[in-house]
Amino acid sequence: MLEFFTNNWQGIVLATVASMAIGTLWYSKLMFGVQWQKLAKLKAKDMKKGMPKAMLVMLVMAFVSAFVLQRFLVISNPEDILSAIKVAIWLWLGFVLTYTLGNVVFEKRPLQLAVINLGNQLITLCVMAAILYSF
Repeated sequence: MLEFFTNNWQGIVLATVASMAIGTLWYSKLMFGVQWQKLAKLKAKDMKKGMPKAMLVMLVMAFVSAFVLQRFLVISNPEDILSAIKVAIWLWLGFVLTYTLGNVVFEKRPLQLAVINLGNQLITLCVMAAILYSF
């Protein structure tokens, strides 16, 4: 029987931090922030108002993602870092991509917005898997 808790807390914390750092850079003005904000129809003043709460929610979600991804890596027992990244890609493909595109179709959201978000999620999961495998 698999243990619910893990001994890889260091990896989970580092993967959480990496997720937050990737998201901060990805949605910054240096990368896709301006385009994302426009496509999401968000005003800067509205974003700033809810930023502390949004960042706290994202921190918790990043931690949960790292914890769950760690469980998948334990179950799949990858042989090397590339295999761990492949696990992340399969999870992204099977769950993140499919649910996101389903929502895009029904919510009539711009596909370009979904591509920005999906790119962030794919890169984040791959980096998290590499970190978790390494610790």
